[in-house]
Amino acid sequence: MSIIENTIHGNTMLLTLNNPTKRNSMVKGFHDEFQSSIKMAEENKDVFSIIITGAGDFFCAGGDLNALKTRRSMTEEQRYETLNQLNGTIEAIYNCSKPVISAIEGGAAGAGVSLAMACDLVVMSEHTFFSLAYVKIGLTPDGAATKFLSETMPRQLLSEMAMIGGKIDSSRLYQIGAVNVLAQKGNAKETAMELSKNFENLPKNSISRIKKLTRSAYGNKFTEQIKLETDFMVQSQGDNESIEGIDSFLEKRSPDYKKLR
Repeated sequence: MSIIENTIHGNTMLLTLNNPTKRNSMVKGFHDEFQSSIKMAEENKDVFSIIITGAGDFFCAGGDLNALKTRRSMTEEQRYETLNQLNGTIEAIYNCSKPVISAIEGGAAGAGVSLAMACDLVVMSEHTFFSLAYVKIGLTPDGAATKFLSETMPRQLLSEMAMIGGKIDSSRLYQIGAVNVLAQKGNAKETAMELSKNFENLPKNSISRIKKLTRSAYGNKFTEQIKLETDFMVQSQGDNESIEGIDSFLEKRSPDYKKLR
């Protein structure tokens, strides 16, 4: 049985974390399969967007505690090696040129929060939660969880999540803007599929550049970001996508970006 199940729905690839008996935790083989799936979606010209969801009633519980228990006997070099597998998964989402949406039922815990927040858009159903309870087992957050969350919430709330380790409800996350859409319970995947339809006729290169801009905006200085915006605008103005977009506007017709993919 595959840990990550890939299915195509129209122009969207649905990646399902497929280990519900362990709440889709990151067991052995998870990262290799996940990164391979993202690469497959990236290389498929008929895939315009990606949705990540979990089988069963929980999105992802993060690291496998049985495996984590063995880390104390590893050398530091070996621990870095295993953590870099997680980092590779998060970076695969972060650096993907296509829009990635997380669809969350039940909740996300530990590195599952990193997986959800690495995505460009987040859909959560009602009465679900995020939990960074590392502190309760004597660990610290990983997978860039504190980086992603710091971009969407005040320090005090991040401190509450990380230092106390309690659950933060999806309605609270939605109110502060960490979640794009709050779906009805049991309807997160379907809601994400509807959201993904927005990308079916949008310009591929433009989307890729915009994703890079939104990723860099939080860390770049003003001069760095305005330079990057200028570079991308220069590239876009010479792209066939902008020719099609401007011509269609002037000709009062709908643009056809699919023919340029």
